[in-house]
Amino acid sequence: MKTIRYLLLTGLVLAGLSGTGRAWGQTALPNTSTTPPPVVLPHNGTSGVPSGVRTLIASFDQTRDHFLATQAQLQSSLRNATTAAQREQIRQQLQTNRQAFLAALKTFREQLKDDLAAIKGKISHEEYLRIIDAAHEATTEGGLNHHRGH
Repeated sequence: MKTIRYLLLTGLVLAGLSGTGRAWGQTALPNTSTTPPPVVLPHNGTSGVPSGVRTLIASFDQTRDHFLATQAQLQSSLRNATTAAQREQIRQQLQTNRQAFLAALKTFREQLKDDLAAIKGKISHEEYLRIIDAAHEATTEGGLNHHRGH
């Protein structure tokens, strides 16, 4: 049961990360959605999650939080910039910060992919497909099922 829970969590993370990178680092648009975004609460009993994956997730959380804080600070500075040269310099800093985060994200994805490949051999193929399909459905809210040819 712990393995299934871990794989479901990992599948959700991968599905969320595999979305388009179009919005990363761009100026945030006002949220016009009436539904608040889903919040994933950390599971206190992480004994079913391998320590390497726990470390990887914690590291990514710190990287993400640092990226978002830096971007927010730079956006604030950009709004307060008085000259065109200052604005251009801040835009370059925003882009550099974004590129650094995308590089870290790529590394995270590769490490997670390796961990999933190691776990994949430990469960049945049908169970793995069910977990991936459930994660995909959760992220796309009823999207297409690509794994079973439907």
